[in-house]
Parts: sequence; structure tokens; C-alpha cells
Amino acid sequence: MRVVLRLDSLDHPRTGIGYYTEHLCRELGRLPGVDVKGVLRGQLIEGGALEQLLDEEGGQAGGSGSASGLLNRWKPFLRSVPGAYPLRQWVRDQRASRAVSGLGECLYHEPNFVPFRFSGPLIVTVHDLSHLRYPEYHPAGRVRFLNKQLPGALDRADLVITDSEFIQSEICSFFPDVARKVVPVHLGVEEDLRQLEASEAQQVLSRFGLDYKGYILSVATLEPRKNLVGLVEAYDRLPERFKNDYPLVLVGGSGWDSDRLYRIVESVGQRGGKVILAGRVPRADLAGLISGARLFAYPSFYEGFGLPIAEARACGTPVLTSDFGAMAEVAGKQAFLADLGNLSGSLEEALATMPDRLPPYRFSWKTTAEKTLSAYQSV
Repeated sequence: MRVVLRLDSLDHPRTGIGYYTEHLCRELGRLPGVDVKGVLRGQLIEGGALEQLLDEEGGQAGGSGSASGLLNRWKPFLRSVPGAYPLRQWVRDQRASRAVSGLGECLYHEPNFVPFRFSGPLIVTVHDLSHLRYPEYHPAGRVRFLNKQLPGALDRADLVITDSEFIQSEICSFFPDVARKVVPVHLGVEEDLRQLEASEAQQVLSRFGLDYKGYILSVATLEPRKNLVGLVEAYDRLPERFKNDYPLVLVGGSGWDSDRLYRIVESVGQRGGKVILAGRVPRADLAGLISGARLFAYPSFYEGFGLPIAEARACGTPVLTSDFGAMAEVAGKQAFLADLGNLSGSLEEALATMPDRLPPYRFSWKTTAEKTLSAYQSV
């Protein structure tokens, strides 16, 4: 079976959809009888070039002086230009269609919501419907684009894959006509993200000035949907003994509309609280940071899966997350499911009652690929 995936999401900075595309592409290529190709910026990519691209953190690596770096610096401005979002996507779609036009018989899997025009079997992955549930958590241009393009994409698709049973139910609720062709497939966690012993984790933690099991950790893009403002405010209301023992560490790059979070972090710091904005960190440091945390906090308002929750479980770190939706589905029975209406109380109770470590549990990318291939074969 020949499969083509669009690889735009591998660009820097690589976030959840990028990691999904990376690992799905890699694991599909390891399955017998599957020939995987990618399309990026109008170019067909295969073989060694595809492997190299998947291995590059952030896809096309480049400093601030590179074309990729300059583009990323201009993105906030470009997004503010009326019509820029759909125009950019239209150009990408045209180039991608031309790149695959001579491939012959193949299946096209779009890993990021909206596919380009394609005459063969079409699979679309829809990661969430937050643009419908919470449009205020997205740039207006993105919401308009998805509202216009996603219904047609779902109609055209032969199969729709979701990251969770929760998003399967969301699609069935918003788009009942496509319910029969929606299949949930959980995401995975790479093998390098594993539970580290104190001595091994401390080698990473010392570079951040942290102590093993001496901090609360959150890993997420700094944007409103992740409820990091709520987490910081909940942390600020903790009893002093907890705040003295456990600084709050936020790992993640700046996202859309993160200014309010920065203001609140500054305000908490002025009152003596310790909230550390660590920014984006190398993937190689993530196992140490997660393993070393006393608690992994992820009180998001809405997720399609919640990959950082799964990563924390793979490292055996206790998780506090929201008590509904995909977060509860992925967190499992060992997590502390927080009442977002009383997040500070939930945070305090989790710190007081949860163990330092739990038996690791791993979602597998190989299983993700195998179930995805099974879905392909049903088309």
C-alpha cells in the first residue's frame, strides 16, 4: 500500500500535530507492505530524505537568519492580515496537489484537518473541535478557515480518524452525517520518554536549578485553551508550605494570546511566588523534567487527546488534569481529576495525597500505526 502524508506540521516549532505526523509517518514506514511518502512545500519526499526530515527537531531546522526562521518571526504579522490564512493554505494546497499528481494509485492521509484536492482514497485526521466549542481560544482567521473548510473535508473523506473517543463523539454531535466513518485511534509516546531514577533525572534538573520531586510541572503551548492562567492563579492560592516546597515550572513556547499569562506570572512573582517560565526545551530533556516532577499539572479546558498527559504517564509521574473529555480518557484511573471550579483545592489535595511515583504506562506509536493501517484497509 502506498500512502502519502502532508508534512507541513513538521515545521518549527514542532508541537502536538507535528509529533503525531512525525511518529505516524515513521511507524507506518516500518510496517510490512507500506510505502510511505510525504509532501512538503510542493516537494515529494521519500526514502532517506524523509527519514532525515522526521529526525530533525522542528522539521526544516534553521536559525533566526534562515528563511524558515524569518518566516516564523513574521507569522504573527501575517496572521493579522485579512485573508492571509486562507490564501496561504490555498497556495500550499495547489503545490501539494501538483507534487502528487504523477504518483499513480495511492492513499492520501491528511494529518492536519483540511486536505488538498485529491482524486483517490482520502483519510483525514481531526484532532479536536475546539474552534467550534471554544472559538475565543483561537485567532479569528483560523476559526473562519476551519468553519468554512472542515465540513467539506469531512464530506469528501472516506474515513475520519480522531485521537480519542471523546473527539469521535464530538464529531458525531456536530456532524452526524459522517458518524459512520469516524474511527478513534489513540496517539503514542516515544520510547525515550521513560521513568528516570533520581540520579539520572538530576543530571537534567541541575541545568534548570530544580530538585528531584521538588516542583510542579506543566508542559503546554502558552495559550488560553491550556488554562495556564487558571493554574498559576490556583498555585498562587496554595498554602505557603506548598509554594515554598514546590515552584511551578511552565515548559512551552509562546502561543496565541499569551500576554495575560505573562502579566499574571509577573504579579505572582512580585508577591513572592515562584513560577518559572522555562520556554521550549529540547526533547532530550523532557524525560528528566517529567520524571523529576512531584506533580504534572495539565488542567486544560479542551483537548483532542492531551499528549503531555500520556508522556507524564510514561514517566510514572502523578498527573492532575481536568475531570472531563479527552483529558480524563487519557489520564486513566491513577490520575487526580480536578474540578476546574476549585482548581486550587484540587491542586492542594493532589500534592497532599498522591505518591511521588506511579507505575509507568505507555501508549504506543507502533499501536497507533497498526490501528491506522487497519483503518486504511477498511476503505
